[in-house]
Amino acid sequence: MAGPKLELMPGETMVLYSHPHWWFFWKEVLAVVGVLLLIWLWVIWDGTLGTVAGWLVLIAVIVLVIDTIVQFAQWQTTRFAITDQRVAYQSGFFHRRGVSIPLNRVNNVNFHQNLMARMLNNGVVIIESAGETGDSVFENIPEPEHVRNVIFAQVEADEVADSKRSAADLREAIQGTSLTPPPPSVPSTTDRLEQLTDLRDRGLVTPEEFEVKRQEILGDL
Repeated sequence: MAGPKLELMPGETMVLYSHPHWWFFWKEVLAVVGVLLLIWLWVIWDGTLGTVAGWLVLIAVIVLVIDTIVQFAQWQTTRFAITDQRVAYQSGFFHRRGVSIPLNRVNNVNFHQNLMARMLNNGVVIIESAGETGDSVFENIPEPEHVRNVIFAQVEADEVADSKRSAADLREAIQGTSLTPPPPSVPSTTDRLEQLTDLRDRGLVTPEEFEVKRQEILGDL
């Protein structure tokens, strides 16, 4: 689609993006039919009626052009997008508004099409989400059934990714706490001298060995 796309967050990937269905311009289409009718009357009428019809044609064309420009700007700035993290909707040329629904808050997605909408492949998408906002209704969405399927697929992929992240965090926590043995304690100099003296008193080391070892322990200070 033409026009600037939705601004993505760091690490976010666009999955589906669209402007409203062309049925967005149905009023302008009817207005064109009305202008063509006025032009036909202007051609077949003579005199005063023809003059009046001519002025009506001029006014109608001016109004139609202005209205079409405004509506096109509105259409161009209305965006519906699905990413790997959320469903987003922005609209408005003079007054902007937007909705952003994280995938992990989407509870259900429905779509609605009457007979004409089915023929035009246009419809309404309704997203039920957790939170205070409740249901979010998006109109003039092209291929609404496909949109619903894409949202469901992204919600499932997001749940799988969350499960993998949780498992990885748990595995790292277990490895970090249970697999590393505590460092061995080092006896103090006093403890070593007491142990050496006990060995001498028990006759397990000679006085010469005792003196050599004692000097070694003192040398470590």
